[in-house]
Amino acid sequence: MKYLMLFLWLFMASSVQAQVFPTSLGGIVLGEDISTIRGICNMHTEIPLSQERHLLEVQLVPGHAPGIRSGSVAYANCEEIGRIVRIKLKFDNDSREFFDDLLERYRERFGKPLEWRGDPFQTVMSWKWSFHDNRGEQVNLELTHSRDDDSKTGNFVKMTLRSLWLREDACQDAKSASAQGRADGPTPPHKLDYRLLIPQ
Repeated sequence: MKYLMLFLWLFMASSVQAQVFPTSLGGIVLGEDISTIRGICNMHTEIPLSQERHLLEVQLVPGHAPGIRSGSVAYANCEEIGRIVRIKLKFDNDSREFFDDLLERYRERFGKPLEWRGDPFQTVMSWKWSFHDNRGEQVNLELTHSRDDDSKTGNFVKMTLRSLWLREDACQDAKSASAQGRADGPTPPHKLDYRLLIPQ
């Protein structure tokens, strides 16, 4: 009987964990329109992202919530314009102890991370989780501690509505290909003039 109860408890715990699908962070909800958080955004900082032309990014008002020093929000710029795709936050506590405390709380809430994304020397420590719902949506979550002076130092969290990111990326690719009148992809070698590609 004792083992049966333990099995049922573990089954229920794993079922609850499997049903977890986080969408909100720091008072911001993925998939919502950017207009819902204009009060905590510095809209004059809005820029298109150079490596992600399907996204616009805006900086958040510093200290918009207790424990958060700064952050940014990226939102759709192609088909589902204005929908929040990604939230990035920097915590005001940069210590390793705070990171370890957060990591323990994340593990309790979301279970074992899917992937280690840090480096072997632990200059950057980063753990990634991935979640799916019954509509086919996907959310990725990363918790990071960095001591890399050449980059950013401190504790960070990033949450991305990956399924929306992919849809917007595909939309941007289709628009670019249509505007250029060709299929997306590199120029075939026989059409290249290497004199234009190699310094003369």
